[in-house]
Amino acid sequence: MIDTEDAASAAVQRWLDTLPGSGGSFRVKAVADGGPVWRAVTGRPGTHLGDFGARVDKATGLVQPGFVPQIGPSARDGYVSMMRTTVVPELRRLGFTGSGRRLTLQTPRHLGTIAFRQSQGNTWMGVKFTADVSEASSSSGWTARLGSISHHGCDHWWTVWAGFPSDDVAADLITAIRDHAVPAIKGERHPPGVSAADTDVASLGQRLRNAVSHRVQRRRPHNGP
Repeated sequence: MIDTEDAASAAVQRWLDTLPGSGGSFRVKAVADGGPVWRAVTGRPGTHLGDFGARVDKATGLVQPGFVPQIGPSARDGYVSMMRTTVVPELRRLGFTGSGRRLTLQTPRHLGTIAFRQSQGNTWMGVKFTADVSEASSSSGWTARLGSISHHGCDHWWTVWAGFPSDDVAADLITAIRDHAVPAIKGERHPPGVSAADTDVASLGQRLRNAVSHRVQRRRPHNGP
């Protein structure tokens, strides 16, 4: 009896390791409940979409190649639902406005945007996506991939699979935006690619400009009543 995702994943991985010529080059990417079988997506490490699928009979443990027929919501349907019901509402609670692919965060001193983009290699089974984060202020501006300024620290892409739960994907995406992108937009942490010294210089320059402007205004003659 294969009654857990971990057991199904282990069964598929053992099967993959026995394939002729595999050389251990394939890994289980994701496992989901498919009724009487477990659905599995497999692929080479470093790729975002599955090279092929497999299914595990829950009762017998027999592993067979091939995806379960494309019945039900596609990966794109899952992505759209995740964004609409979980991600975008949470971003609005954080102060973002807009919808769809581009959302904006306006503060007294900063204007930030998050623009989502999808891979051109997406299929019915998998949707890979990331986001570009931009910030504009009176003294500076920058643009970076979300993954490079989040806890991933690189050009990270998230993946939604057809028929697979996306709760973990949504939670990780929201964490990246809430805990890393938003503080960067608000200037509470150093923007990517800008050293602390550069940020301090920009801040000092802005303070000097503000001081000069204040002194000029004080010297202007007062012509009002």
